[in-house]
Amino acid sequence: MERVNELVVRAQSGDLAAYALLVDTTQAMVLGVALRVLRDRGLAEDAAQETYLRAFRGLGDLEEPAAFLSWLRRIAVTAALNLRRARRMTFLQLDDADEVPVLDEAERVWTERQRTQLAGALLSLSGDERRLCDRRYHGGWSTARLARDAGVSEAVMRKRLQRVRDKLRKEIEVSERRSVRPEDLRADLPARIIELLARPLLSDLPENPVGQVMTMLRGVYADTTEVTLPEIVNFAEASASVGNDLLYVEAAELQRVDEERILRYDLTLPLMLTIRYEGAPLRLWASGKTYRHAPNDATHLDAFHQAEVLWMDERSRVDPWQLTARIVQSMHVLLPGRAVKIVPTEYPMCAEAWQLEVEDRGSWVEVLAWGVFTDRIVRHLGGDPGVHTALGAGHGIERLAMLRYGIDDIRKIDVSRVA
Repeated sequence: MERVNELVVRAQSGDLAAYALLVDTTQAMVLGVALRVLRDRGLAEDAAQETYLRAFRGLGDLEEPAAFLSWLRRIAVTAALNLRRARRMTFLQLDDADEVPVLDEAERVWTERQRTQLAGALLSLSGDERRLCDRRYHGGWSTARLARDAGVSEAVMRKRLQRVRDKLRKEIEVSERRSVRPEDLRADLPARIIELLARPLLSDLPENPVGQVMTMLRGVYADTTEVTLPEIVNFAEASASVGNDLLYVEAAELQRVDEERILRYDLTLPLMLTIRYEGAPLRLWASGKTYRHAPNDATHLDAFHQAEVLWMDERSRVDPWQLTARIVQSMHVLLPGRAVKIVPTEYPMCAEAWQLEVEDRGSWVEVLAWGVFTDRIVRHLGGDPGVHTALGAGHGIERLAMLRYGIDDIRKIDVSRVA
């Protein structure tokens, strides 16, 4: 930034060589902004040329050299918009609408590379900012509704939204200055990881089927304490501490961040790595997105929502039938009148385990599983297997939502709304 400021001062005094260096320094950003608007490299290059001509003519009017980059970006947006309007071309596709935050008029269309930039920017937001983004841009919440939910005025909410947009824009501008050509972005694992983590948390959208189911399920387990779990897990450390007891998915299903870390494939693993029994009964609830390599089809997603319950206490105070009763209660709440059956199953971390299946048009669909953790897991959590029992239950939220709301394709849940 100091070098840019110095070049701006020199260029304002008539140093053409300094202005040429400014062009070299900022052309990636300018072309990236134009590409976002025009989605055509040739047109974007024309807009970039016009940007620098306008900037050169107006450079003397710029009062603060430190404001040069944002000033130049606004010129680039205007030049690209004017070119788009002059050619009377429409670039907004139906499948682009409302998928990502609209930072200004130019940012209603996104290339795949720009979507990745935005996804990375979303990861820089706080939890509250992410929830605000999900509800505003994915859930379609109005400013008035956001304000009512937060208990603030609409003016305050507009300022909050503007701060989030400014933060996202700043992060994206940094990405634009690093590189500009979409073809330079490889479809490698880090880009996929960013995209997966940036997907909206549907459980924060009460009008979404996932949000509805999660709210009802949370009511069944109202006596539990909610915990937040990491989405990225050091798999090497996990294997060293609990071995392979918690690995029940195929290695090919793991979403690897690097050689050691993975995205969580369920909530049990991060729960076991985070929680310790310290003498007081554990009644815990965790929820969120989980990730596995899978084909996105009518019955599978590579990012989906789960809810996990962990109970741990002295044997005299907790047993698997208490949890089973709570699970049956949850089915009465979520799927009243539906036929269900309990089937014994096996998990390496459980001494005993069962799964619950729901009848759907002549077939049985598994929606959750629960079990009694092994003595090794009890010891790992800090308990004594001779004294303590640990129970866990994992719920597949998308499957439950499909059954409750009659959704025939799991991919539709993302855009579904419940009246």
